[in-house]
Amino acid sequence: MTSPETSLVRSLQRGLHIINVVAAEGPLHAKRIARSVKLPLPTAYHLLRTLVYDDYLVRLDDGTYVLGDRFGVELTTLHDARPLECATGRG
Repeated sequence: MTSPETSLVRSLQRGLHIINVVAAEGPLHAKRIARSVKLPLPTAYHLLRTLVYDDYLVRLDDGTYVLGDRFGVELTTLHDARPLECATGRG
């Protein structure tokens, strides 16, 4: 039987770690992100480029990365839905 650790998608884990670091500490430069998630800088750049392409992150003019529009929409939606859940007792 396969252990849970061996069936995980490593690149997805790395991308999620990057998102978590940027959310907690951003805006950050690629070098700082790579150090924080313990990745080689070229690997971090590949993941950052993908996350920017899919709107999970935005690269600012100064070269730092922040959370992208995809999170803004989802967070707004969650924020707006929460009071309704509390008011109706559903959730």
